[in-house]
Amino acid sequence: MKYIIFPVILLCIAIAFITSIQAYGISFSVIRVVSASPDVVWSIISDIDNETQYWPTFKAIKNINTMNNITEREVTISTGPQNSTSHQIVAIYPEQMKIKTNLTEGIIMGTRILELEPIYDNKSELRVIWDFDFSSVANFSSGPNASRGFVEGDLKQTTVDAVQRIVEAAE
Repeated sequence: MKYIIFPVILLCIAIAFITSIQAYGISFSVIRVVSASPDVVWSIISDIDNETQYWPTFKAIKNINTMNNITEREVTISTGPQNSTSHQIVAIYPEQMKIKTNLTEGIIMGTRILELEPIYDNKSELRVIWDFDFSSVANFSSGPNASRGFVEGDLKQTTVDAVQRIVEAAE
């Protein structure tokens, strides 16, 4: 009997740990139809060095290394702690009209995917999909995960604003 209790306790601890990690993750997406050709929209979103024009929280972008379709960079963020940075790995897939950004260091870690789907010659569907790990976001407000809720709301609004700027530039 004593040989069974220890593995059961370890299993319970592992389940609790995995559940607590998943509690801090969040995913959301913003989807817009753009009245512009896929080529026009792709030329805007694939120009990753000019993302400060569209993403209001990106203060500055410093490329560290670029090899083929992958760019390693450091982005200075204008919100949160002063001059906070995000280490990012950006992969551009032109044949799929997809850009995947992995946020590997910073206040928030996770993934942002931009996908462009041609509808027909002068229409495109732009999807921005976020998958974040909020475990590193400090909880400064009262209540469980209150700061994380604020950050999530801010990220959603930032994404809506960015997509709107991209749409305006394309149309």
